[in-house]
Amino acid sequence: MGTKTQKGLVPNVNREIKTMTELIAKPIVKDQFWIVTDGEKKVGNIAANNAGYGVQLNGNSLQFKNTTDIKKKAHIRFEPIKSNNTKAALPYPEYPTTARTYNSMFDVKRGLHLYTKTKKSKCLHAAGWFLIEQNGIKQTIFCPKYIFIQRYPYQGPFKTESEVENLINI
Repeated sequence: MGTKTQKGLVPNVNREIKTMTELIAKPIVKDQFWIVTDGEKKVGNIAANNAGYGVQLNGNSLQFKNTTDIKKKAHIRFEPIKSNNTKAALPYPEYPTTARTYNSMFDVKRGLHLYTKTKKSKCLHAAGWFLIEQNGIKQTIFCPKYIFIQRYPYQGPFKTESEVENLINI
């Protein structure tokens, strides 16, 4: 009879605890690591390991086989991963580029937005329109390779081709 009363009391106690402080697992690394909070502050974490999932709450370590067991036994609610449907904005949108930019960086010395055209490329380009002088000839170039900027005298960057053409005409 003692076990029946204990079984009957445990869910009620858990419900009271759950309503007072519901534990929420916020995903950090998909299906591998979560931070557990009580709604306001961090109280533990959950990490995937060889044996399943290790849960650390307030200095106590527990081991579970799957996330369903964690939900049932530890009364932790897992938040879904928030999807980011927004398009990635250019980090330096001031000057136009030819297409998609990868590996964006800023040359502080020259004040230029540099980028590559593919993820694995090592060839840097400078965003915007430039007036570059090669062998005494002035040329208008859109998004030139960064090595041209380093080797030859230039003016720029400019937002439009007409700004560069106005410099040539003056």
